[in-house]
Amino acid sequence: MKKSKLKSLYYYLFDWGNSPFSTIVITFVFSSYFTNTLASNKITGTSLWGWTIALSGIIIAVLCPYLGYVADNKKSFSKKILIASTIIVVLFSFSLWFAEKNINIFVFLGIIMLANIFFEIGQAFYNSQLINFIGNNKYGEFSGKAWAFGYLGGIFCLIVILILFLIPEKPLFKLNQAEYENVRICGPLVGLWFLIFSLPFLLHCKNNKISSNRKYLFVDFLKNLKTISKDKNKLLFFVSRMLYTDGLITLFSFGGIYATGTFDFSFNDIIIFGIAINIAAAIGAYAFGFIEDKIGIKKVIIISLTFLILICLLILLIKSKIYFWIFGTMLGLFIGSIQSSSRTALISLSNQNNINSLFGVYATSGKITNFLGPFLVASFTTIFASQKAGMATILIFLLLGLILFSRVRL
Repeated sequence: MKKSKLKSLYYYLFDWGNSPFSTIVITFVFSSYFTNTLASNKITGTSLWGWTIALSGIIIAVLCPYLGYVADNKKSFSKKILIASTIIVVLFSFSLWFAEKNINIFVFLGIIMLANIFFEIGQAFYNSQLINFIGNNKYGEFSGKAWAFGYLGGIFCLIVILILFLIPEKPLFKLNQAEYENVRICGPLVGLWFLIFSLPFLLHCKNNKISSNRKYLFVDFLKNLKTISKDKNKLLFFVSRMLYTDGLITLFSFGGIYATGTFDFSFNDIIIFGIAINIAAAIGAYAFGFIEDKIGIKKVIIISLTFLILICLLILLIKSKIYFWIFGTMLGLFIGSIQSSSRTALISLSNQNNINSLFGVYATSGKITNFLGPFLVASFTTIFASQKAGMATILIFLLLGLILFSRVRL
């Protein structure tokens, strides 16, 4: 295999390796395990989970811009923080084995919060490394393939969990189902998966292409933020992305909970649904990556957001479990395309000297109101005692994001 293709594969494999964390820990298995087993009831569980994800989002939003600025001024910082964040997420994932029924729920939520913080910090620096691994590929195609690999990694991990631990009456290793050992084992499996498949990428990460380490005083960081904010086109992109990404993150965070509470999904149903939506997302990211290189980034994102809004509206109106399966799976097509194209959109607005800083702000734009999405879902769910009422708030973010993004110049 040519060296350039091998480097591309390393980049894809990191996405393959880290995807199960967000799919299994944050979205489907452990969110539902907490809501249905650890929490006193589903409504309380939904609210506490939402506030936990919200708090982690606030911390990520505060940290990432400064860390990105430091990375643009210090040669080895980006690589070191990628390695450190990966190790920390792996360790926290392994610790989920100890999340027994009698665990203090705030200890459990603390593990989830910290793991999510370091996962998202690592993701920001992984995105900025794209230009070092792309080789001769086109941006839309390369980013789309990487996202597709990530979704497929989530799928394969889910299949392993389903076949070995959740479906059999006697799970592998004779795990005790009454103690939810067959569910808790998912944490260590996610950690091991991430560790193995992240190694090639981490070993081949490059230091920043700067002549020497430069000063990174906090006052200079604030000046850098001020410079970025004066660019109205970048600012408009970040604000629009802030809104629609908040909708997407909230959708992912509460997807398993909503399916369980409103359509009475079992654990096995949630895993199968996770497989279906990840397959759709992989197809969407891969296919729209090629389309992006033909028609442009902006058109792909606008098309995808429009369809997401329409499908989400239908999901809130339907009562049939079968229709939920159909429309829920369709969401994946456009979620995949938006995530991939948003990354290449920022690359088109950046340069070698400020890419880490911009991806730090990029992470913030996806997190600074991240507390608001889960907060509104949790609040409306509590006030109206209805998961549908809570999930309806997602439409607000998607619609506002679409309106603002339509004005971005790309």
